[in-house]
Amino acid sequence: MQTPPMICRALAAIALAAAAAPLHAEDFYAGKTIVITTHSAPGGQYDAYCRLLARVYGKYIPGNPAIQVLNRVGAGGLLAVNQAAGTAPRDGTLLTLVANGLALFQGIGQQGLRATLEDFNWIGNFNASNGITVVMANAGIATIEDARQKVAIIGSSGAGSISALLPAAHNAFAGTKFKVVQGYEGAAQMNLSMRRGELHGRSGGPWIELQADFPEESRNGTLIPLSQTGNVRDPGLPHVPLLTEIAVGDERNRAGARFVSDSLTQTRSLAAPPGVPADIVAILRAAFEKTLADPDFRAQARQAGLEINPTTGEHVQKAIQSVLKSPASLREYVKTALAASGN
Repeated sequence: MQTPPMICRALAAIALAAAAAPLHAEDFYAGKTIVITTHSAPGGQYDAYCRLLARVYGKYIPGNPAIQVLNRVGAGGLLAVNQAAGTAPRDGTLLTLVANGLALFQGIGQQGLRATLEDFNWIGNFNASNGITVVMANAGIATIEDARQKVAIIGSSGAGSISALLPAAHNAFAGTKFKVVQGYEGAAQMNLSMRRGELHGRSGGPWIELQADFPEESRNGTLIPLSQTGNVRDPGLPHVPLLTEIAVGDERNRAGARFVSDSLTQTRSLAAPPGVPADIVAILRAAFEKTLADPDFRAQARQAGLEINPTTGEHVQKAIQSVLKSPASLREYVKTALAASGN
């Protein structure tokens, strides 16, 4: 008995589709390119992490895709993450290194994100480290108490960035008088302005990166770390207080300082857009962990002055969810306090 022509055609179409599609998720990346975007300008620390990753990452992804880095500078990180949330492909061929201030930005209800960070697929974090607030010695400020008495001009890349939110948090919860000037393209531009005396300091970078940016100044004491934001003091700065330790006022202020600190623990986290298939996310996470354990990658990071203290994508996912599910009353209090203190 012959098979009817209509059924033959249907079977042929199914066979053709099966031949064209990858048999396994592991086959997906063969011959493809992964684009990694960053809000950092070329030469900035986020850019450096992305370009270092691009040299090794493809080796650990089945199919060995090419890796390309693109700079999406603007709005304190919102431009890059919104592009990933909006028009980017949802197949795992675009990743973005998310500005570490955006969990706090969303947590306090600021507007501008096209998608909740909870819906992103977090691949992993390069470096769980504290954000350091520094000033140059010419500011005439050597301690937090000095910063409570005297204005220091702090540079920032934009409203959603850690460089804007951290000084505002210090003003709100520690009683400092930081004046935030926005519009800088990135850390490199702020560093130059600090050396010129146009800015007194900046806020948010890990200490190891600040030492790399200011090697002479960090050695001779003309770059002064005033505070650090995190849950445990950086071993390299054992005498520099945490934001939670310098908070003043009532328990709400101390709770606000803790919320800000918890929000900023995932400092260099890579994400895929919402909607990427789970099997592809699993491949990307496994490859990220292998890359960051690679001896050559570690050696290149040390040479570039980039700290590697990774956490897994699953850990980042849970940390982001925890921040965004904090009590609404606390988040509203922090939002009001930062708005009143961010200039």
